Amino acid sequence: MDASAELIRQRHAGDKSHIDLSYITHFYCNQESIDSVLSLLKKYETYPDGLLDRVEFIIVDDGSPIAYDIPELNINFTWLRITTDIQWNQGGARNLGVTYAKSDKILISDLDHAFPAATLTSLANMANPGRRFYKLCRKRADGTYYKGHANLFFMSRARFLRFYGYDEEYCGHYGAEDYRFVKYQKYQGSQQRYMPKDIWCYERSLDRAKTYHSLERDLSVNTPVDLRKKQECDTFGKEFGHSRLFLNFNWVKVKSHCRQSITAPKIRKYWRPLWWWRWLCAYAAR
Repeated sequence: MDASAELIRQRHAGDKSHIDLSYITHFYCNQESIDSVLSLLKKYETYPDGLLDRVEFIIVDDGSPIAYDIPELNINFTWLRITTDIQWNQGGARNLGVTYAKSDKILISDLDHAFPAATLTSLANMANPGRRFYKLCRKRADGTYYKGHANLFFMSRARFLRFYGYDEEYCGHYGAEDYRFVKYQKYQGSQQRYMPKDIWCYERSLDRAKTYHSLERDLSVNTPVDLRKKQECDTFGKEFGHSRLFLNFNWVKVKSHCRQSITAPKIRKYWRPLWWWRWLCAYAAR
């Protein structure tokens, strides 16, 4: 075994410094089962080992009232469960998932969308998105494309947290938190763009009567909340218009698993000595 492989072998069993993409999804199920979640993860479990070694999946259960077992899955995953009963807490669930992410490149998606292996590979290989955040086109079975989902993003974890994530003042009622998240990021100078069409996702066919939720969608509470936040941004500028409510609930980590890959990363012996160049470039960009 060469020296680089030996370094990898000596790592802590929970080391995730090799993770190049954190995929965050969340769910609330008050019906018969969580098959909609498990079928997605089992699909991803069939993807190439070289990809699965580099991707982690963070699954957030937003307080589902049903009992279930989590099977053994040979993927890098962390399964979290929110224990505070808050309806329509998807903003909070996303904040929690991002907090646990081990890569700065994060992919945030609802459960009803999925990604082919080639898309996850492209995202894992991409440079850090920095202040850009991306939507992905969706592709139909007949090969035609249509616009991306409004609440599906590939972006930097640091950028997400720098501007306080989703505003949890919206949680407890339906809607508007995704729209305000995008607007707030744009106000701070983040650039929203589309990925090239060869990096796409697709909508899943789910049994919404047995393995989903039955919560009522009613915008009447959050619409005036959103209007007030827009007025704060218009009036006060800067970083107003966000309550800073973040992880405003309790949770537990239910289960996690790390694939034990010992594949050594690419050797970059000149990276550390060039710290002064990275320092100089950062200074020049000020």
